Amino acid sequence: MSLRPAPANSGVVFRRIDLRDAPTIEAQPANITDVHHATSIGKNGVKVRTIEHLMAAFAGMGLDNVLVELDGEEVPVMDGSAALFVELIMRAGLRRQMAPRTYLKVKERLVVEDERRSIQIVPSERLQVIYTMRFDHPLLGEQSVAFDLSRETFVREIASCRTYGFVKDVEELRRRNLALGGSFDNAVVIGEAGVLNGDLRFRDELVRHKVLDLLGDLYLLGRPVVGTVIAHNAGHLLHTRLVQEIQRHLDLQQVASARNSVIERWARPLLQPGRPLKVPS
Repeated sequence: MSLRPAPANSGVVFRRIDLRDAPTIEAQPANITDVHHATSIGKNGVKVRTIEHLMAAFAGMGLDNVLVELDGEEVPVMDGSAALFVELIMRAGLRRQMAPRTYLKVKERLVVEDERRSIQIVPSERLQVIYTMRFDHPLLGEQSVAFDLSRETFVREIASCRTYGFVKDVEELRRRNLALGGSFDNAVVIGEAGVLNGDLRFRDELVRHKVLDLLGDLYLLGRPVVGTVIAHNAGHLLHTRLVQEIQRHLDLQQVASARNSVIERWARPLLQPGRPLKVPS
C-alpha cells in the first residue's frame, strides 16, 4: 500500500494498481458495499475491504486529500489499530493546501436505532463521542468512554487501540475472506477465560477501538463532522447508516432551502502554518 498526495478537494480515493487500468474508488457513502465486521467500498465491480482503520487515521490526523494505492483487495491489517498508519503519516509530514477546510455541522438531532442498539448525533461546537458497549462475555461486561476529539487526543488515546475478536468468530471471518492476515499479533483475541494474547493497551481498549471505527466510518462523508455522537452497542452497520442519513440531508439541500437544512456546511478560513508534526517517541 502507498499513500500519495492528492489535489485539494479530491478527498480520499483508493486505486487498485493490481487490476487492469488501475480503477479508482472514492471513499464516499454511495460506494459502501459491505459493513459486516468491517467497512468495504466498491464501484463498477471493484472492491476495497477493511478501510476503517486507515480512514480513522486520516480523520484523526486531519488528512483531507490522499490517493491510496493498493495491490490487493484488503487494506493491510498492520497491528489491528491505526497507530502504524499514524506514525507513517507523521514521518511523511502533511502539506497545507491553499483551500479552506469545509466542515459538516449538525444543527438537529439525528437518530438511528436497531433493536437494542442505537447511535445519534446532536448539535455541539466540536466533535465529541460518547460510546458504550455491553459485551456478551462475563469478564468484559459494559465499557463506556467519552472523548472531546482533537488530533492530540486521537494519537494519544485512540489510535493504538486494536481490533478484537472472539475465538468463536474467527472461522466466520475467514469464510468471508476478511482478516486473512489476522493473527495473535494484530488483534485482541478473546476466549472463554478472557484475553488470550497478552495485556490490553488500555483497560477499556475494546470500546476505544469502537470509537476508532466510528471515526473512520464518519470520514466517508469526506469532511470533518461537528457534533456529539452518542452510541450504544453500535458497530459498522449503525455507523454507516448514520453516515447515510447525514448524506441524505446533504442531498436534500440541493433541492431545498439551506435555511431549513439539518446539516450546515461551513468553511474555516485559511490559517498560517502551525508547528510541524512530531513522531511520538
